[in-house]
Amino acid sequence: MADPHKFGVKKEPVVPRGSIARRVAEAVTEDITRHLDATLFEDLKDAALSQNPEASRRTIKAALADGVRPEDLADFYIPALARDMGDLWCVDQLSFAGVTIGVSRLQAMMRALGPNWASDGATENENASILLVVPQEVYHTLGAIVLSSQLRRKGFSVKLILGGKPEDIANRLTHTKFEAVFISSSAGETLETLRHIIDVIRASYKEPCPIVVGGSILDVEKTDDVTALTGADYATKRPDEALRLCGLQQTRHTKVHARDGT
Repeated sequence: MADPHKFGVKKEPVVPRGSIARRVAEAVTEDITRHLDATLFEDLKDAALSQNPEASRRTIKAALADGVRPEDLADFYIPALARDMGDLWCVDQLSFAGVTIGVSRLQAMMRALGPNWASDGATENENASILLVVPQEVYHTLGAIVLSSQLRRKGFSVKLILGGKPEDIANRLTHTKFEAVFISSSAGETLETLRHIIDVIRASYKEPCPIVVGGSILDVEKTDDVTALTGADYATKRPDEALRLCGLQQTRHTKVHARDGT
């Protein structure tokens, strides 16, 4: 098998590492490559695919010390690395076991970055709460982890359920008030499965609460079909659009002050 490190993202265009600091973008961007420094990308990729589990932590630490923003590592580099590993697997340049280990290392990188936007810092009562669900037997959890960190940095309180069974989701809805429910769904899921989950949410949560379906299912299903056949209120792959559709551009705290004129 060829060396997977020779099959990285395109080297151009790139930006100097010292000028990477920029506004936080969405986890999935069509032009994500232009946000990447090629050398840093390869360093992170080598660490994720290394036999040494400590390599990822050390590389993240070095990047932060070099002035790279944790937001850029989370929003640009880690999603791009996940894509690249998936591409390598598709062309038989990386084994499924290699992808599994690599993605687990990327999740470890996210945890290493976590103290910069820990959920504990976004759970004040005045902040709008969002339930983010990755359904049972869906394995694309990295994207949801990236999304949860973005939402928390925007000031939202996020409860993330990975591999959520319908009864787990129902139990969470019974005990916590949420302003919206986001469901991250893969291309391999059926609309019938999503419909069952959404029916459980509606039955468990009597207060009006918008439900948004996102994820790679929208690569294979039309948006109108997803909403019509699952009962979701909205379907979109763009986090900012999901927030706008749910009326959550601002946290509840900000909205209260806006209504009070303060």
